[in-house]
Amino acid sequence: MSKSKEAKVIEFAPKAVVHLRAQHRAQRLGLLFGAGISIDLGYPRWETLVRKIAERPEVGAAGIWDRLKDKGAGGRPITRSLASVTQLLFSEFRKSRIAALDLGASLTFVQERSIKTDWLRLLHEELYQGLDAGARKEKLLNHPYLNAFTTIIKRSPLTVTYNFDDTLEQMLALARSDGESETTRGYEMIDRPNSQFRRPDSVIYHPNGCLPAVFENGASADVVFADDSFQDQLISAANGKYIHLSGHLFRNTCLLIGLSLEDSTLQSLLRQNAVQNPGNIHYIVQYTPSGSTRDSEAEAAIFKANFESFGLYTLFLSNDEIKTLATLIEMESATFASRHAKLKPKFVYYMIGSVGAGKSTAAGSLRSLITYDEWIDERKPDLAKPEGEISTEKIDGLNNWIAEQFHKKNFALQDCKEGIHVVDRAPLDPLTFGPKEDRSKKAKSLLEKITDEGAWEVAPGHIIELSASLEEIRIRNSLKHKYWPDDEYKKLLRDIDEVYGQLPKSVVCTTGRSAAEVAKHIARIIFLDEYRPVNIQEQLIRHSVADDNNAKN
Repeated sequence: MSKSKEAKVIEFAPKAVVHLRAQHRAQRLGLLFGAGISIDLGYPRWETLVRKIAERPEVGAAGIWDRLKDKGAGGRPITRSLASVTQLLFSEFRKSRIAALDLGASLTFVQERSIKTDWLRLLHEELYQGLDAGARKEKLLNHPYLNAFTTIIKRSPLTVTYNFDDTLEQMLALARSDGESETTRGYEMIDRPNSQFRRPDSVIYHPNGCLPAVFENGASADVVFADDSFQDQLISAANGKYIHLSGHLFRNTCLLIGLSLEDSTLQSLLRQNAVQNPGNIHYIVQYTPSGSTRDSEAEAAIFKANFESFGLYTLFLSNDEIKTLATLIEMESATFASRHAKLKPKFVYYMIGSVGAGKSTAAGSLRSLITYDEWIDERKPDLAKPEGEISTEKIDGLNNWIAEQFHKKNFALQDCKEGIHVVDRAPLDPLTFGPKEDRSKKAKSLLEKITDEGAWEVAPGHIIELSASLEEIRIRNSLKHKYWPDDEYKKLLRDIDEVYGQLPKSVVCTTGRSAAEVAKHIARIIFLDEYRPVNIQEQLIRHSVADDNNAKN
């Protein structure tokens, strides 16, 4: 793979690349595939498939197809969706089969199932027409990007495909090693929403049903292909039938490829995640043919609509770029660092604000990113009190403990060379507590402790300040059993403004906002806004010198 091609994709979407890489390493990355991946495999498009079914003699509905989709009466076509047309075709097929079999007006369950089986076999024949085993294997091996996702699928807890064919299963079977071929077929295929699987990975889920190349090898009892089944699926989703798929979207980061978002059930599930879990961003690939003229205005509109409505970050990629993205996602950390060190795809976000502003709650809503809790070790009880209420003999020990917590978080930050990192509290925070005349001493102590006396640098980062009214802070702290005097809150707010006031930062007002609304705002900052890191070490040095000079004067 060309290093320049990789660099181009990273430069286009650096945050997306490192986020997907981190989730893949954590086995929290899921893939969702749609009909777009099947075009290069020789499968018919949906409209072509429906037309071919209409023209089958067993259906005898070519004339209906013409009137509904092409010609119409007097040049006035009666437009219907493909799902509606398919529903009409099945009705015609059923009527024809009942007549051919000379069945009565009231059919038994087995007779109805027999007709449905004949219908699925007809669909299967048209789906795989002209694709024998050899042709399928050749097309699969030569697919422009699908094989690059093999390793990712193997590590993923669940891969979802809205296609009827068993392409992904065949790909995994072909990718088995000699040893694996003796013990496993390389995947588990399911077509019903289960909560438990036999395998921890390589599970392929067909929510719309599956028609494998060999019909008898696990064809679904039904497929979602016509109006009634689409509506039934949507009702089932509302009733909780797809709670496992919904949970999958809630727990993991997903990459959608070859999907157009026309599936109403998928729309509903994505919208649920966007509303209830807005800090968990997913990604969708919008196919852009190589060499095509790009429409930046249209792309910006699509990006905004997808992000706001469904929590989807849109990637406009060609086939070759999709393959490159897959290569980057599964690339070993050392190789990635070696090949793309100059690009520095690492983003650190420090969340600051008063006690009770919502920092820890917000960080908890962004767990798909690399997050760092307020404290690494068990919290000291005295931290719940204003510093003025803590005895003098305890202050130095408490300050040393706090400095050690920032040292541990900084070590972890510096040890990781890529990714999106969200840190609860910044190393400047201790300067906002206690007497102003102690800042120089605190700053020096923090620098010495965090950097291991100069062995490390303090990680720079983009500052996100969560602000809240005094009344809001008072209420939130009461829920955590903290009851500080108003003067202490006011002093803390003033000191935060003194320490951070002149630094570039993003401000999120949390007053009157739910945790979900705050998380969505922060997600916009992280994924949409320009990254503006602050040199925290430089600021600590400035405070240690400036405050020390002030003390002398």
